Amino acid sequence: MKLNLLSTGLLALASLPAFAADRKPNVLIIVADDLGYGETGAQGFAKDIPTPNIDSIAANGTRFTSGYVSGPYCSPTRAGLLTGRYQQRFGHEFNPGPPVAQGEQVGLSLGETTIGDRFKKAGYATGWFGKSHLGNSPEHHPLSRGFDEFYGFLGGAHSYLKSGADSENPILRGREIVRDPGYLTEDFAKEAVSFIERKKDDPWFVYLPFNAVHAPLEVTEKYEARFASIKDEKRRKFAGLLSALDDGVGSVLSKVRELGLEEDTLVVFIADNGGPTEQISSGNGPLRGFKSQTWEGGIRVPFSIQWKGTIPAAKVDARPVIQLDLLPTALAAAGVEADPAWKLDGVNLLPYLKGEKTEAPHDALYWRFGQQLAIRKGDWKLVKGPVGNSPRGTATVEGAQLYNLAEDIGETTDLAAKNPEKVKELADQWNKWNGELVAPKWYPNGGRGGRGNRAARSSQAATPSPWKTGDSLDGSAAPQVANRAFVISAQVDSAQPEGVILGHGGPAQGYALHVKDGKLALSVRINRQLSTVVSEEAFPAGKHDVEALVSPDGTVALKVDGKPIGAGKLAGLIARQPGEGLHVGNDGDAAVGEYDAPAEFSGTVSNVTVSLK
Repeated sequence: MKLNLLSTGLLALASLPAFAADRKPNVLIIVADDLGYGETGAQGFAKDIPTPNIDSIAANGTRFTSGYVSGPYCSPTRAGLLTGRYQQRFGHEFNPGPPVAQGEQVGLSLGETTIGDRFKKAGYATGWFGKSHLGNSPEHHPLSRGFDEFYGFLGGAHSYLKSGADSENPILRGREIVRDPGYLTEDFAKEAVSFIERKKDDPWFVYLPFNAVHAPLEVTEKYEARFASIKDEKRRKFAGLLSALDDGVGSVLSKVRELGLEEDTLVVFIADNGGPTEQISSGNGPLRGFKSQTWEGGIRVPFSIQWKGTIPAAKVDARPVIQLDLLPTALAAAGVEADPAWKLDGVNLLPYLKGEKTEAPHDALYWRFGQQLAIRKGDWKLVKGPVGNSPRGTATVEGAQLYNLAEDIGETTDLAAKNPEKVKELADQWNKWNGELVAPKWYPNGGRGGRGNRAARSSQAATPSPWKTGDSLDGSAAPQVANRAFVISAQVDSAQPEGVILGHGGPAQGYALHVKDGKLALSVRINRQLSTVVSEEAFPAGKHDVEALVSPDGTVALKVDGKPIGAGKLAGLIARQPGEGLHVGNDGDAAVGEYDAPAEFSGTVSNVTVSLK
């Protein structure tokens, strides 16, 4: 009997991965896209969407309530995460766009060493499954940046259901196009599970940046049906996106558990920025602001770390940390000591997670995003939020507001006037840090070397609306409409209305409100696919107020003098910021709709605004 028990035990041991005595731990970094601070059960705010798998990471480890990212939106945060350095140090301040200098490469600087490079050098198998948004050239491809395997897309967003929705941004396995992928959230999880299974006997590093819960709000019937009780369509579809993300996280964690690797795997879960609440309902709880803003709602995110048997479970830590810390923390877990020559801004969090250090990991955290800025030091935060629609401009501390986040997490009471010495202290410290940075190497939708409409290279209007006939804005000053709902309002006067009232963009991405064949129309280009919603009634001559409303689900409503005259639905929201500029009373030299540019309006156009929703 004893012999049989011994044999059974040996067989059980043989089924587990073969570990060397000095086997290095695995590392799994999971990034959610556009997931607000107020979502997931562990955060304790929203209660309508269960996220048991994401919550389990916090339950089995530490949840940081002051977890931050160094960029208030997608690409800059990812650049900082993969390098462990403030991305503004190497010019990656914005999402990729036309370069400022002739010949400048757009993407994660090739002069930077990535987390993939460092883990590969340490002997790890490295896999990247999901979104990149760090450059489209072969040199910027994940397989050129330290990763052995890649399955995902190189752009900033993608349809979850339509693999061919963007021919310029296909799903790739390695460098080869995948013709028929499944539902993307499930696909990325499956690929990560496969990699972990295949590499179970070796130390592995997996970077899993899901595109969920980023727009578009596309879910399978299974996930939408799961939340049939949620009546609001936008929230119901968002719930499906988040639930699919949670299922994906669960499948990967289950594979780690199944292989007996939980105590040998450091697991991280973060989001890349705050939630764009109006667009997809992703909430930020008690925080002020949203994605693309340096208010807390744009930069404070869900942030949990688990390493069973090494760091304590069910801990909540209020000390400020940032995604820049993940590279040195993960490398420390792998036994790789950071070289001072790397000039990392991130800090190894393991001593703090283990309770060996009780002080704050950072003296201060910093942000610069165009004209926006922030510095958090202790409980104090000095901040300047968004100014107008343009990301361009120089950040200065003049007029910055001061908040005590321990007493005012929602940034409601500006204490600058009452604390001038604290303002000066933080302003001086931010200025010192800012002096170490370089200028942006590109702008999200145009720069001095951009290729916008020739007629809009130099703006002929002040950025703030309203605008009038003849006004134009270059790409960088035009409204940031990518993945946004918006409303166009204008006043027109014409005896025989015809032509373009407002045009922004061109044949790849853009929108134009125009009158054609006597009817009001809104034409929208999404990845070169044209959708046009036309009024049912003829457009009247004379002086009238016109309005076109694009809702988050792509629904369009056309109105004249407040009266609905047409409705329809687009395939989605504009996927990427138009590279071409904005024109009032014409469409420049790159037509959005089916007409010949510039298609000048046969009358006057005034009081034009584009309001983002």
